[in-house]
Amino acid sequence: MPDLSKITNIEDLRVIAKRRVPKMFYDYADSGAWTEGTYRANESDFQKIKLRQRVAVNMEGRSLRTTMVGQETAMPVAIAPTGLTGMQHADGEILGARAAKAFGIPFTLSTMSICSLEDIAENTGRHPFWFQLYVMRDRDFIERLIERAKAANVTALQLTLDLQILASATRTSRTASPHRPSPPSRTSSTSPPSRAGAWACWARSAAPSATSRAMPRA
Repeated sequence: MPDLSKITNIEDLRVIAKRRVPKMFYDYADSGAWTEGTYRANESDFQKIKLRQRVAVNMEGRSLRTTMVGQETAMPVAIAPTGLTGMQHADGEILGARAAKAFGIPFTLSTMSICSLEDIAENTGRHPFWFQLYVMRDRDFIERLIERAKAANVTALQLTLDLQILASATRTSRTASPHRPSPPSRTSSTSPPSRAGAWACWARSAAPSATSRAMPRA
């Protein structure tokens, strides 16, 4: 296990993940569609953002605390929804939610999650979190999913509106299937666990995908 106390930035974590996580799972998380032009722009655009230095001002009482959609946060940052986080590390979504709670920032659960809405609520003491929602043809299913989110103490929905046509994940197709992994189905507690290392995804009856109950076609 690497010494995380020596991690200084996100790039350090990416290098460790690339070395430790199976290639098909790493490529799923760190890749883009088609020529990956938007993927590269996401990074280069952030590089253009600069923090303005202020001098000769009173520095007492400075704080990064703010409010995001009515929720007080330690800083204006939230953990974005990441599909199949449980494939990167066992109970990945739960660990992410716990870390966000400890630091005082919002956590966002992806529709394409391994752990369910109920799992996140149960393992964080029903701490408020956010939920990313794909709007699908089956409106009854979506309404039921929103009701589950409300019951799990979700305080904000992030709607994804650009999934009318699935893009080709070229890099992922070289190491897995031509398409990104499908949402996992609900598993039985009698199913044997995957033992692929620290990223093993344990099949637990208490941990279905957030949308695993008869996932309809998008």
